[in-house]
Amino acid sequence: ILLLKGGRRHAIHSSDSTSSSSSSSSDDEKFQRRRGKSRNRSVNRCLPMNLMKEDLLGIQKDRIKIGASLADVDPMQIDQTVRFDSIGGLTRHISALKEMVVFPLLYPEVFERFKIQPPRGCLFYGPPGTGKTLVARALANECSQGERKVSFFMRKGADCLSKWVGESERQLRLLFDQAYQMRPSIIFFDEIDGLAPVRSSRQDQIHSSIVSTLLALMDGLDSRGEVVVIGATNRLDSIDPALRRPGRFDREFLFGLPDREARKDILKIHTRQWTPQPSDAFLEELADKCVGYCGADVKAVCAEAALCALRRRYPQIYSSSQKLLLDVASISIGCGDFLRAMRKTVPASQRAVSSPAKALTPVVQPLLSAALRTVLDTVSTLFPHAEPGLQKHKRDIGVHPAGVLEDDLLYSEEEDSSVCINELPRSDKPVNGFLVLNQPTSYRPRLLLAGRPGSGQSSHLAPAVLHALEKFTVYTLDMAMLFGVATSSPEEACAQIFCEAKRTSPSILYIPHIQQWWETVGLALRATFLSLLQDIPSFSPILLLATCNVPHSSLFPEVQELFRAEYGEVHCIQVPTRQERTKFFEEVILNQAAKAPASKRKAVLASLEVLPVAPPPPPRTLTEKEQQRLEEQEEDTLRELRLFLRDVTNRLSQDKRFKAFTKPVDLEEVPDYATVIKQPMDLSTVLSNIDIHKYATVKEFVHDVDLIWKNCLEYNPDKDPSDRQIRHRACALKDTVHAIIKDELDEDFEKICEDIKESRRTRGLMRFQFTLEKIYFTAAQKKKRRKSRWCNGFISRKRSSPHASKENSAVVESGEEEEGEEEEDRKGAESDQAGEAAESGLEELETAEAVAEEILMKQDQKENQESAQQENQPMEQETKESQSPAERAPQPWEEALGTQEGLMMVDDQTSPDGEDDVLRRVTRSLKNQAMQQGMVDVDKAMEIFDQETQPLVVDHNKLKVNLLCRAVSKTEGYEVYQLEKLYALLCQSIYRHRKDYNKTTLLKEMENVIEDF
Repeated sequence: ILLLKGGRRHAIHSSDSTSSSSSSSSDDEKFQRRRGKSRNRSVNRCLPMNLMKEDLLGIQKDRIKIGASLADVDPMQIDQTVRFDSIGGLTRHISALKEMVVFPLLYPEVFERFKIQPPRGCLFYGPPGTGKTLVARALANECSQGERKVSFFMRKGADCLSKWVGESERQLRLLFDQAYQMRPSIIFFDEIDGLAPVRSSRQDQIHSSIVSTLLALMDGLDSRGEVVVIGATNRLDSIDPALRRPGRFDREFLFGLPDREARKDILKIHTRQWTPQPSDAFLEELADKCVGYCGADVKAVCAEAALCALRRRYPQIYSSSQKLLLDVASISIGCGDFLRAMRKTVPASQRAVSSPAKALTPVVQPLLSAALRTVLDTVSTLFPHAEPGLQKHKRDIGVHPAGVLEDDLLYSEEEDSSVCINELPRSDKPVNGFLVLNQPTSYRPRLLLAGRPGSGQSSHLAPAVLHALEKFTVYTLDMAMLFGVATSSPEEACAQIFCEAKRTSPSILYIPHIQQWWETVGLALRATFLSLLQDIPSFSPILLLATCNVPHSSLFPEVQELFRAEYGEVHCIQVPTRQERTKFFEEVILNQAAKAPASKRKAVLASLEVLPVAPPPPPRTLTEKEQQRLEEQEEDTLRELRLFLRDVTNRLSQDKRFKAFTKPVDLEEVPDYATVIKQPMDLSTVLSNIDIHKYATVKEFVHDVDLIWKNCLEYNPDKDPSDRQIRHRACALKDTVHAIIKDELDEDFEKICEDIKESRRTRGLMRFQFTLEKIYFTAAQKKKRRKSRWCNGFISRKRSSPHASKENSAVVESGEEEEGEEEEDRKGAESDQAGEAAESGLEELETAEAVAEEILMKQDQKENQESAQQENQPMEQETKESQSPAERAPQPWEEALGTQEGLMMVDDQTSPDGEDDVLRRVTRSLKNQAMQQGMVDVDKAMEIFDQETQPLVVDHNKLKVNLLCRAVSKTEGYEVYQLEKLYALLCQSIYRHRKDYNKTTLLKEMENVIEDF
């Protein structure tokens, strides 16, 4: 669209339009036009600091014209690939959405039978990254399938807010009217807490009016019909309470953190297109380690793992500014990549407040795994609600494929209440109660983990129990939580925690170090805690979990009354047994201490690999539909250009000052004009050129107008007054055209026209271009100019130095022998420069292929080749000497790597797995490329390859008899923290001697550490 500066409309438009058309424009069109202008001004004020305005011209509109993807034209479009099968762990929510949207369309007779209306509103709430907006996207795509489609409207707070009074309410009304006209439809409000916050006296009137309008539209006097409203927020307490009732938001879905099975499903979804796919056992183990991760965190871990694999396979790309050719199939993602990705990814739920739940580390698992199993069995007995979550391998029969529990689908009439809702009794069975539910029952579940200080009940066992009970919300009642809130007193914070625990039951209240907690807090907080604990209903599923470092009998009487040992609510932690300590020290003493130093040959070899520079990607070929759409857009723009140029030319022709330039010069009056002026030009010819679509840019039009001015000055010399007068008018013509274009034409329109011209020129050449394979094939067929040894870098250039040494004289003489060839190379360098630049990508590709072919060789093949070379060396030398340089055809590997004078051979003899020897040939040029692309120094890398393998010296009998047995017997009766201290000292010794092949010194040091502990 052609825009004019200062908001002025184009003259040609004003001349063609009538007063009746301008008066019939509606208020909506005026508002949209006014908002478009305001948005353009706002966008111009929000430019990146590293780019200019002309660099960002039409990024969203004109990216297609330079061959980019059509998907980037409108980035606000919803991703069409997200479906319900792309979401894991939210099958209940998906089933509920089907009841609201799909079932009323498929089974209207059910709702007509009971004269009910299906739920028309639902609210998604939960922590960030749990899939609220993702479900809305999938719902929008699912509604676009099938014969009868459902309209989907998506709005955010910024879409409805406006600075004009009443405009926000008007936009909401228009939205609901449009949804009603296109019913069935869905309206999704993302982050609805910003649009409809809690109304209060301190709030401004604008939001209160918006909330009132939204309340009336959702459930007012007018029925909204088949219009479903969905809201999403992560701040449920910030939404106005009037919205949270049946009729407006009938249902509220909590999007909590996914459990183990949900995380496994999410991992399967994000890795199902990988080749090869991770195994189910690995995904299950990874899901166990990702406790506390939301769906977005799991997705980020998968993406980070892929980047870690790329960083490990191709470290060269991080030090090169050019695109290199990569073998994507060679990038494999392993377990180590996921571990590094998890260390880099901080879960969203733990960025503000750290979670107390934590799994047992692999170090302490031999010590506390048996105690953890015992504690979990006790929890299952006291808190039956936790039994389904504690079953690590649940059977799939417990969950219906549609996401609804079988208890909701399959039940008998015997499970119903014996109370009959009709007048006639159903049977003579005694009445057992109304709405009796078959659910697990627990009476005030409480558990205390007691033991001596350092036994691991607070640092390891209790966090591991919470880790196993990840399905339940955990509320920590430690001193940091109570006294860390400056805006409220500890009593208020305690009451708020109890209130939240009741609202989200079943839940867990966790109090670590309860003996210190009870000693520190005041009497008011103690009384508040006891009263709130007693106010919890007897059968409410709220588990109270606590730890202490003293025996149960040493606690305060009030605390002893909370945890009764006769009811099995006290679990005492015992010291580790001899068998547990043996398993604990076996890994560090028998395995880690006897481990050989790690070899870095593979990593160095990967960093030394020289990658060729990738050729520029071919322009994307547009489809027929895209080509037609692009041509239509370009023709619209060029039509605006022609209208503008034609209007400017007509205005110039109508001006009496420029009457002399409107028609061609009459050669009968001035016969010598054709002799002096080689290219005549006038305004009528300019109009004809406009009609035949000669001008694709304004610059071409200005060029022809300037040609009129130049011809006038050239033919009319500055001698008599008549010539001066016409020269003045020609200069006025030029300045008038430039002023009109500067004043009336949008400054970005010329850039758009130039892009169209360049795009059309490129697409015209694309028809005659070959594909990438044909380009390489054609380049390979070309005869390459033979390069001299000086060009290959094996003979130094002759220097005219008076102090040349005798050693260099031989080199100089050998250089003189090929002086003629070098002179020819220098003469043809300029002519062949363009061809070599075009073939540089091919030469680098051949170089990389030659290196790759020679880099790995079998041991037996290497020996055979060496023996064959020794036998045939005299014969080959004679053959090479007898052939002239022009007669002997260069070998492919000689063209890529040069002769054997510049080769370096490296044998990989230190591979712990008995791998094949590595033959590495690096010339001077390849070495420079490796130093530019690699992450390590080439010389230091070669030193690693030159290192010989040393035998590993370790006394396994001494490790088992002297060290392991001594460590187990020495730590009899030790607590967990003491065993961890000894373990850390042994690991420090192993780390100091990790590069030693002779472990004698290490064994002696470890023995001293055990004796001195």
